[in-house]
Amino acid sequence: MPVSYRPIALAVICGIAMFCTACGSKNKGKIEGKWKMTDAPGANQKEQDNFKEMAEKGLYVYFDFQPDNTLNLGLHSDNADMMKMLKALAPNQQISWNAKYKLLSGEGVEFYDLPKNMQGEGGGGIFGKNKDRARTKVKIDGDNMTMTDDDGKQARLTRVK
Repeated sequence: MPVSYRPIALAVICGIAMFCTACGSKNKGKIEGKWKMTDAPGANQKEQDNFKEMAEKGLYVYFDFQPDNTLNLGLHSDNADMMKMLKALAPNQQISWNAKYKLLSGEGVEFYDLPKNMQGEGGGGIFGKNKDRARTKVKIDGDNMTMTDDDGKQARLTRVK
């Protein structure tokens, strides 16, 4: 009886396909879009209080992940008057910045080409200090996202609809 190699070849191809899928990002196709930060990664009470005060005034930090791996992040308000005031008070009227991101295997996401003003001492938040690139774990559950940095600090975000 001749041995048929087709079933064996098919099993090998299916196994390779399953292995490659397991190595991919858990966030592919889920991270794209605009996300509003609902809980800051502040390491101290003062930073948490500042974040709560911003929220009370209708301001929030957002992350807008584009399919081409660009990221726009900044401050926003749904109140037009608050946006005018925010821009007027911001240095050079800049309230948004661009960076890039790359999906890694599992829940990993690498951010790079971070804006210079987010790299200095006291800047960075979830990105850490003095870094032009950073890695975080990003867990997405429906319209909720949790970013966790290397120090275990977490930021929570919800999808803007």
